[in-house]
Amino acid sequence: MSAQLLEAVFTGSAVLGTVFLLLSSLGAGFHVRLHVPVHAPHVHLPFVHASRGDGTTGIPMLLGFLALFGIGGLMGGALGVGPLGATAVAALFGAFGSIVAFTIFALLRRAEGAEPTALAELVGRRARVSVSIAPAAPGAITLIYDGAVQTLPASANAAIARGHEVEILAVRGVSGVIVRSLPPP
Repeated sequence: MSAQLLEAVFTGSAVLGTVFLLLSSLGAGFHVRLHVPVHAPHVHLPFVHASRGDGTTGIPMLLGFLALFGIGGLMGGALGVGPLGATAVAALFGAFGSIVAFTIFALLRRAEGAEPTALAELVGRRARVSVSIAPAAPGAITLIYDGAVQTLPASANAAIARGHEVEILAVRGVSGVIVRSLPPP
């Protein structure tokens, strides 16, 4: 392989790897889906959770390798170590880039918060009425979930005074919950 072609390969690798790695770090705000008809074996990595369905993959490791492979190859070429030496330097830099990308994305994955509670998961929980509920006029309930005190609009078939304990029977879209009064303890 000629020195010019090898330099073009390293330059393309550095540019494409860096650009796509930066774009992948934008996260959920940027999606590019490529259909590649090759089925690779499943490898479990700490930052890959297929069950979440968020499209997270091991691509950052590949892009980290690609970016630093190109940069290492260009540095090896600038040092004048020849094509084989430049390729060896590129491979070492690429391995380092892959490890760095793995570490960064694994740490970012650990720093993510838990998924918020879906309103449907509140059915069956107990809450306290904070604004009186009448059959014709919805009120509000207060309960603790996701680590904070939450207030939700609530309606019921019967009047329920402020301060009474209630059970959540159903969720009505985003407009609130349907509750029933619980007898005093």
